[in-house]
Amino acid sequence: MKHTKVLLVLLMVAFSTLNMQAQKSKVGVINVGEILLLMPAYDSVQVAYSNKYKAIQQDLQLMYAEFQQKQQDFTSQQDNYTPIIKGMKMQELEDLQKRIETLQQGAQQELDAFEQAEVKPLLDEIRKNIEVVAKENGFTHVINNSQEQVLYFEESYNIFPLVKAKMGLKDKVIPPVGQ
Repeated sequence: MKHTKVLLVLLMVAFSTLNMQAQKSKVGVINVGEILLLMPAYDSVQVAYSNKYKAIQQDLQLMYAEFQQKQQDFTSQQDNYTPIIKGMKMQELEDLQKRIETLQQGAQQELDAFEQAEVKPLLDEIRKNIEVVAKENGFTHVINNSQEQVLYFEESYNIFPLVKAKMGLKDKVIPPVGQ
């Protein structure tokens, strides 16, 4: 009987401690992607990325045009080639196709690395401001919901306006895709 009373008292203490800890938690929700889009520095990152992408596309188009021309030449002249020359021309086409594929893969990796390097300082700035806002407003947790990681949250916990104000950011009109 004494053990039951002691166990009951211990359980009550444990539950009251958990309840007090739960009351101390305050969760904030923010969309980091939206903050990033509002940053003026992100506009210049997008322009630089776009310029880099266009330059790579031009190189790819030149190589592809060269491939098409050589393929047409081969198709129209293949009956005139000796077997050795025909094999060399086919190998040349295969090599050029492999170079195009290698350029495409390397270009994508280069673009991804460029974007990550340029966006990282902006994300670091956002994180610092989120930390300041969270501490100033008593948040114990902040969740980034820009990747649909949160299924439900109370809008009153959204700290997006607070971080946006802390960073001095203004809303932008974002044109629809394709304009």
